[in-house]
Amino acid sequence: MKKCFECESTEDLQEHHIVPKSRGGAKTVSLCYSCHMKVHGRDSKGMNHKILTKQGLDKAKKRGVKLGSDNPAIRAGLEQRSLDTLSLLVKPLKDGIQQCGYGKWTAIARWLMENEFKTPNGKDRWYPATVRQLVLKMEELKL
Repeated sequence: MKKCFECESTEDLQEHHIVPKSRGGAKTVSLCYSCHMKVHGRDSKGMNHKILTKQGLDKAKKRGVKLGSDNPAIRAGLEQRSLDTLSLLVKPLKDGIQQCGYGKWTAIARWLMENEFKTPNGKDRWYPATVRQLVLKMEELKL
């Protein structure tokens, strides 16, 4: 039977990584909830994962780590994916504009759904705002 490594309780056990997983740690020890909180410098009311995540991200930023869309490589990848998706939708969007009239975003969205075109996210449901954004992007890129 498993017991808390610290107090030998057998209730509410959790696995604690000795070396954090983010640093390559794989081994764990069993700790009860209360002892696990103490290890992380928290009281027994619990860990707030939102706060812990924010603290971790702040520490990473201070070390100079580029996160999310601040990372040029990630941003370039997202932009390229958007352009690839847009290139597949240029003809359907132009056909929709020709059929429904330029600027009638709701009508074009309905036309795209009726003709079973998927959104850039692979969904069946088109929204007028999505159509408008894609058409403006097409104009900006002169497609």
